[in-house]
Amino acid sequence: MESLGAQMLPTTPARQPGTIRGTETRARRRILLVEDNIFVARQCKSALNKAGYEVMGVVTTAEEAVEHALRQRPDMVLMDIYLRGPRDGVEAALEIFERSGIRSIYASAASDAGMLARAALSQPLAWLPKPFNDRKLVATVNAALKELEGLPARAELVDISDRRTG
Repeated sequence: MESLGAQMLPTTPARQPGTIRGTETRARRRILLVEDNIFVARQCKSALNKAGYEVMGVVTTAEEAVEHALRQRPDMVLMDIYLRGPRDGVEAALEIFERSGIRSIYASAASDAGMLARAALSQPLAWLPKPFNDRKLVATVNAALKELEGLPARAELVDISDRRTG
């Protein structure tokens, strides 16, 4: 409490960057960045670091993405869909999700129906259409991490087709 003359006012500690409101005691949120365009990767890394997030690494292939995610256990992955190499970002995100429960935000200019259907299997946190600016990137990551706060560590698929409402 600080004193202002005879009046006592409570002080509220500032929220740590990269944390979700109400979770200030937690460590900085960790993000793996999967992007094969060096300019986009630099932009994303800079914006996320400025927002207080820890970018655990920047990788350019699906194989590297899976390896790093399984070894480093980020809170989430920012995943480009079209990557160098034989596998794309959807395959990588699906493998990461199936093996670890870690979910992704997809960043891509493409959004055809077939791609969306494949990507849905990995329970994406969000879609971030390219091109995007720093503000949109950080807002999308903030919203995705808020969603994660309400989920168990490993998301389970639940069939709700028979549930009755009443």
